[in-house]
Amino acid sequence: IRWKRKLDGALVPGPVIGADGTIYVSSNAGILHAIDPATGLDRWTYDSHADQPGADLSVSPLVLPSGEILFPTPGARLVALAPTGRELWSQPLPGQPTSPVTINGTRVYLGDQSGAVTAIDVAGNGAHTVAWSVSTGAASYASVVTNGSGAVYTTSGTSLVAITDRGTSASIAWRADPHDGDTEVSAGLAPDGTVLLGTNGTQEWAYRPDGSPLWHSPRVITYSSPSVTATGLAYVADHSGQIHVLDTRTGTERGTYLVTKTQIWSSTVVDKDYRVYFGGQNGHVYGLSPTGVVQFDVDLGAPIDSYPALTGDGTLIVGAGNGTLVAIG
Repeated sequence: IRWKRKLDGALVPGPVIGADGTIYVSSNAGILHAIDPATGLDRWTYDSHADQPGADLSVSPLVLPSGEILFPTPGARLVALAPTGRELWSQPLPGQPTSPVTINGTRVYLGDQSGAVTAIDVAGNGAHTVAWSVSTGAASYASVVTNGSGAVYTTSGTSLVAITDRGTSASIAWRADPHDGDTEVSAGLAPDGTVLLGTNGTQEWAYRPDGSPLWHSPRVITYSSPSVTATGLAYVADHSGQIHVLDTRTGTERGTYLVTKTQIWSSTVVDKDYRVYFGGQNGHVYGLSPTGVVQFDVDLGAPIDSYPALTGDGTLIVGAGNGTLVAIG
């Protein structure tokens, strides 16, 4: 463990790493921390005054190429901050936001728990414009994903929803519902355009870019978003404690990992050498070799809901429900 600290709230959403190595992470106290990766100390903090102690906030900020930080606050708004932590602008939203995403650094897509997806254009000089907003018709807990060519994917109720971005407007292209229970995680997107849907049911579902079914594969209920590699492998964790490695082209299970039968709500992180990192509801964070050998097992003392992050030097940053944030190198 390189360092360990407590933040100012009970839950810790997923950290992100800036280009200069700064770690950005918040808690449900609504305070964003910019953390020195070497010491774990704050470089600055920003208080959104949106404390929601009972909220389940598995969300992350977004660092733009300009250095601006977009912070999805526990309240129903997105805040843009300068690299110094100064507020630049604030955008109200229909519901509590999930994690924003961008491909080009200027158009940002953002979902919220009302089921709306919003496109925001960021000018880089502190200005922004809402390009469009589309309602999916049901509650959503997913962060949106995009292929960078106009296709945006989210989940809504029990369905996977594809939205077509037309620039100044957008519309729902298709909706796929396998009737396999609610979905509470983000979709996965493979290099060939295959879209993955995790549900509270018994299967992982895959769809072609046109919305037609491709395959489904058995697993237990999942609260864990799939991690997809550039080689087309999807790592899907579930409530049985298993991590299934699926070929996104065929649905073939290429392998499984099972360390302990704790539920896994955290997404897995897979590094360039196919080492696997994840946290469990038993409060432990694990690092596994590509063959499944446990390389470390660290007890953070509380369930781990947030998604871990890897720094450029391979340090794992992960937080637990008691506000503990740890760097493991």
